Amino acid sequence: MKYCLNYNKDTQYSKSIQKADEWNILYNSKDNTLLEFLELYKDKRINIYVNEENINFSFLYELCQKYNNIYIKFNTAHYLDIIKKSKPNFKFFLDMQINNWDVLIGILELGVTDVYIVEDLGFEIDKISNIIKKYNVQSRVFPNIAQSKWSDTNPLKKFFIRPEDIDIYSAYIDVVEFYNVDKQIDIYYTIYSEKKKWYGRLDEIILDFDSDIDNKYIIPRFAEMRIRCGKKCLKGDICRRCEDIEKLSDSLKKSKLIVSTKEKDK
Repeated sequence: MKYCLNYNKDTQYSKSIQKADEWNILYNSKDNTLLEFLELYKDKRINIYVNEENINFSFLYELCQKYNNIYIKFNTAHYLDIIKKSKPNFKFFLDMQINNWDVLIGILELGVTDVYIVEDLGFEIDKISNIIKKYNVQSRVFPNIAQSKWSDTNPLKKFFIRPEDIDIYSAYIDVVEFYNVDKQIDIYYTIYSEKKKWYGRLDEIILDFDSDIDNKYIIPRFAEMRIRCGKKCLKGDICRRCEDIEKLSDSLKKSKLIVSTKEKDK
């Protein structure tokens, strides 16, 4: 599992920024220090986020030719139509958060290097992994936000990843990014990349997780079920695993029995 952090004024002096495998930086046409920055960090994969409109593609091509570690991440709203008409001949991907199969296949066919998997597709991550490998593409996720198209969805039926489960997902996911926590990036990097556990309520580390369920009372098989369940409970299936996990968690809490594994508690 690789970790990608945003490199900006909030994170550039953080303890974790140098440990990250990749950086996201924002392209600024008025910034004349870009080339100096790229010369300094040739050993780091750098994703240059192009949010400005009407950028010169020839410039981006030359940049990618000169620096093999450079990938261009485009703002979807500004550049999707342009990319559809003329696929860039350099390494690129989109900031689009993909939540259904039609969009996934369409984006893969454009020749991207990476895709962001969110919401319902997170419950079919095993199938997603098999497909994108055929395209030689990396999958990227945001583990620290509970994701659903409907805000009132049961929190346990939203897509997110607990720190304890990050190694399980590493068989299917290539890159982790953290959503909207740049000022707390050292905390999140330590929890997910190093400690890989959280002994508290999930809403303390998972954004938009509207529940007081305590993580230390959730059974280890939680992730194994979610990776491939396809949210069949919402499609007429009798599966009630999320509900059962919630009830069991409440029972364990009342009994003061903490779920743990020897390996993670060393």
